[in-house]
Amino acid sequence: MYKDMTAEAVLQVLAGMPKRTRIKTSQMLIYKKGRRPADLKEQQYLLNKLSDDPTLAEIDRVYALIAGGHKTCELLDLEGAEAWSARLAEVLPQVRAFPYVFGLRRDRTHVVFSLLNVAMNVDLIAGGHRYAEFAQTVLDEVDGLKLRKMTPYLFNSSSNIVKAVGMALLCKPDERARQADLMARLMSYAVEINNPIFWYVFSRFTAPASLRQVEIRAAFGSFRNSMQRLTHIEEAAAADPADLPLKMRQIAGSCLAQSRPEQHIMLQERVQTLFGDSWQ
Repeated sequence: MYKDMTAEAVLQVLAGMPKRTRIKTSQMLIYKKGRRPADLKEQQYLLNKLSDDPTLAEIDRVYALIAGGHKTCELLDLEGAEAWSARLAEVLPQVRAFPYVFGLRRDRTHVVFSLLNVAMNVDLIAGGHRYAEFAQTVLDEVDGLKLRKMTPYLFNSSSNIVKAVGMALLCKPDERARQADLMARLMSYAVEINNPIFWYVFSRFTAPASLRQVEIRAAFGSFRNSMQRLTHIEEAAAADPADLPLKMRQIAGSCLAQSRPEQHIMLQERVQTLFGDSWQ
């Protein structure tokens, strides 16, 4: 319905809705990118407006900001990136104060690392002024993970965590051995905690009858990519000085945003320029 509309037209439609319908529709536009206007600039504008909508819950506004940051990065919006980077930095402390709750998008661990992922990518577009600060926050968050508060959704969140750690290592390469160990433990625990507690019931009534009937979940694809990123981090941790620059470039290639080829190329060039000397 909204794909062929401008952001302003969508906002006008939202303004005419009853409050409950407006909130539900706004959430759909935030969390389902396939329902938004097709044009990336229109998406960016719409998400910017939704991130300031006082009728939405705080966490929905934060996710609108995160999604808008993704669009800023995809667009390679050199003029707008600094403002988005500043807003992400400003909201980060309150996001880190969110509670641990059950539910993928509502849990503070997932939203924190979602924000840090987009924040580092956007900041590279803006020139990298806050990158080291964001990277240190990533490492602090990893050290502060409260495993007893984690839910099975850690399996999903682990993708964002490993990507964020990989990006953090680009400016903090001396951390690579410690983080390689921690990320291996994270991925192992993410698999362990993802197992259903009531596996007996699951196996009898929910499991498919044969492998041919198994549907490969999107989360599995993300998990497989995370394992490839972990391999790159481990290889960098074990690399001798001569091989380290190549291994760090592999981390960059697998962890930086890559929705569009030109976006991926620019981000890799930025990290090489900003941090390449520290990989020697």
